Order: sequence, then structure tokens, then C-alpha cells
Amino acid sequence: MKTLRVGMVGLGLVSTSHWKGYASHEGAEVVALCDRDGERVRHFAERYAVGETYTDYDEMLDRAELDLVDIATPTFLHAPMAYRALERGIHVHCEKPFCRSVGEGKQLEQLARARNVQVLVGETYVFISAHRKARQLIEDGAIGAPRQIRQRHGDWLERVPARIDTGPSDRSWRLDGRASGGGRYPWIFDHAVHFFATAEYFALEDPIEQVFALRAEGVEGHAQGGARHDPYAEGGVDVPIITWQHASGRCQGIWTRSERLNGQYDYRRGFSTTISGEKGMIEVLGEGGAHLDWAGRPVHLILYRAGMPSETFRFDEGGDDVWDSEIAYYSRGHEGQIHHLIDSVLAGTAVRYGAAQGTQAVRCTLATIRSAEEGIPIGVGDIEDDFTAY
Repeated sequence: MKTLRVGMVGLGLVSTSHWKGYASHEGAEVVALCDRDGERVRHFAERYAVGETYTDYDEMLDRAELDLVDIATPTFLHAPMAYRALERGIHVHCEKPFCRSVGEGKQLEQLARARNVQVLVGETYVFISAHRKARQLIEDGAIGAPRQIRQRHGDWLERVPARIDTGPSDRSWRLDGRASGGGRYPWIFDHAVHFFATAEYFALEDPIEQVFALRAEGVEGHAQGGARHDPYAEGGVDVPIITWQHASGRCQGIWTRSERLNGQYDYRRGFSTTISGEKGMIEVLGEGGAHLDWAGRPVHLILYRAGMPSETFRFDEGGDDVWDSEIAYYSRGHEGQIHHLIDSVLAGTAVRYGAAQGTQAVRCTLATIRSAEEGIPIGVGDIEDDFTAY
């Protein structure tokens, strides 16, 4: 079996999780590292025995003889870095959000097709075990056709200390409207792609057609800070509720946020989803999730069916590397998506979550921001290719 030569660029929060994904698959080897912080590159290379180090991305592309590039840099660098790798015929694993505009995403999708290479967008929410089991149950008809998707976003509490290096403490780029891509809504732009990807995943790819976002004003003074690796603090506007309509017209969704960062409370921690179908319902935990209980014990997924006994599931995978939660998200989700990418490249098959899906999530997120600004429902298809939130 061929071993893919991998170059990683951007050695921040998710870099160790990504490295674990490549290191645990016999079909790949990380042979080169790149970060503008030369000392960080050197330490990472020494720790994981990686031979080539660079502080210039183009130099790495030119010299390292790579099959695949792993891009985990700030959002404004995603599209230009992916483009330069794809031009050279190199496969790409790119962190979310994939791009800052629909046009950027479309350009990358077209280039990947022309060069006959794969792009996997780092949408870990469709690769964690609990979500994959929920999807399998839905595909098997356990709850009938999905009709309503309800998502909750509560506190993410960090594991102290984290099991992995979470990278540099300065992440001020996430608060910059242009660098983050989110304009006045950097948190929403960075995170909502997860929520829309999950909604379409549980709706069996029924695309989201329209969104309506409620905006909260004057939230200064309420934010108490999140995890130490999260820079989001006080802000003047917040989007605590998003609703959406799927294209079929038969499925709708809602996401609600109540956590320290927006001065609200929900006893259930992290991300969780309820999928209501024609003849049953699923409750499932996601990133940072906890407090889903059944008969006095914590579980990760509950399947309810009309006229039949309920079933519960747990996925004990060694705990989370970053969050104090019931679900193993860091680094399991990242390892799962990277293994899927390697397997897909080696087999010559399409990835589950590629450039088109990553661009769709960004389009939904831009529609959310426009809705919050204008106070009206926004059609996802009405977001122009050149529209940005900044």
C-alpha cells in the first residue's frame, strides 16, 4: 500500500489532533511541518520526529514532495493556501470554515476537479462516533423520515490540564472581522458551519434552503469567558437562536445557544441534538457534551420509538483531550476524518465531506449573518458568490 507524504501547515490548536490522525494510519506519514513561528516548528518536529521544517509555505510545497497538505491556519489563509496546493496536484485537508465567501469555495472545488485531487473539509461533527451512530439509525429507518432537528449549545468546559498542546495563546485573529471572515459575528462564522453541517447530515443531505436568525443586542458585561484556548469574550451583538427550513419543505430545524459567553444558562453542557422523526426520536451528544442521562446513568445517545422499548448507547473511547465532557471529540473526531481522507485517497473514492459541502455550510452561515443584520429570513441560494460578512 502506498504511504501518503503529508505536510502540515499551521501548528495551533488542532495540530496535535491532526498529527495523531496521520500517525495512527499506516497509509500516511507526516514528513514536513510549516509554521511562521520557527521555534514552534522546531519543537513540534523534535517531539514527533518529523524531518523537514519550514517557515514559508510555498517553500514547503516546492521542496517537500508532498501527496497531501493539512491546512490548519487562520481562516483567511484557507482558500489561498488550498489553491496553491491544488494547483500542484496535491490533495488537501483544510480546517473549517473552508472559505470566507461562496466564490472562494467554488473556485477551489472546480480546481480540485480539474486536477483530479481530493479536498476534505475538517468537519469533525460528521465523524464523531455518536453522530455516526445517529446517522446510521436514521438511515436504517429507526425513527422514520426526519422531520425536526433541534440543537442545543451549552457550556464547553475545558479539561484541566488538556491532554494535548493547544497551541499559542494569542488567537486574536479570531476576533478580527476580515481574518475570521465573520465581520461583526466572528463566533457565529467560526462555529455555525458545524451546526449546519450536522443538520444536513441528520436530514440525510436534505439541504438547508432558508435561515432566520434572532439577534441579541447589548450583551456586554455578561460574557465570562470560555476555555483558555477560546479568545471570545465580550461583544455587542450575539445570535442566540437560528431557525431553518430544509429544501424538501418537510423538515425544519432550530439551534439555541445558552452559555457563559453570551450570559445564559443551560444545564446540559456542550453541543447536543434531538432528531424527531415520523415514528421515533433520537437524542445525541456532540462536542463537549454531557448530562444526557437515562435511568440515572450518563449515556451518549438515546433512541425512542413509538410502541417499542427505548435503547441507549455509549461510545467509551478514552475521553476527550480538551473538553471535560462525556464525548471523545478531541482528538477522536479529527482522527476519524483524517482516516477517512487517507482511505478515500488511496482507494480513489470521493470523500464524505468535501469542498461542495464545506462551501454550503459557509453559505448557510453567511445567510445567518445577513438575517441577523436585516431581521428577516434569508434564502441560502440568495447569497451571492462575492458576498462576505466583513
